[in-house]
Amino acid sequence: MELNNHQGWYGETFVAAIAAAAGFQVAVPYPDIGKDLILGRDHEDPELDVQIALQVKTRRVDQIETADAGLRITLSIDQFKRLRGRRQVPCYLVVVVVPADPAAYISVDVPALTLKHSAYWLSLENRSLPVQQGQKSVTVTVPRENLLTVDALHEFFHRACEEVPAP
Repeated sequence: MELNNHQGWYGETFVAAIAAAAGFQVAVPYPDIGKDLILGRDHEDPELDVQIALQVKTRRVDQIETADAGLRITLSIDQFKRLRGRRQVPCYLVVVVVPADPAAYISVDVPALTLKHSAYWLSLENRSLPVQQGQKSVTVTVPRENLLTVDALHEFFHRACEEVPAP
């Protein structure tokens, strides 16, 4: 498999593994138009049956541009527009940092399967679109403190439930 496709597939699978550990359903939208994964849950209370969407980007460890406290990621203006603003289904940018060599993506041993490396998230909900004539891309910084974890995914759903309008 071509390296960039392999890397992207691994990144989405990495995030899906975290979602599985959190107990959420994972769906892959078809066609993929700016959202790579849709996470949901089947809750006994229909008002708590919400979804979130994730746009997954990957970067190899040796390609990361680091800002003071985060990862700098360049998005096309179209990608940025699909992620920003308040939406019925909240959307998050997720950046999965992967090893440079695909052979190092996982290690398998009897007590554990270890996925490498890490994932970070960013909400662009409150970001305004940069207004510069002819601008084709925008760079955002994903804070390193925004580690994507089971607890972080539960918090995304908690926030989404708070925003569901009452009937």
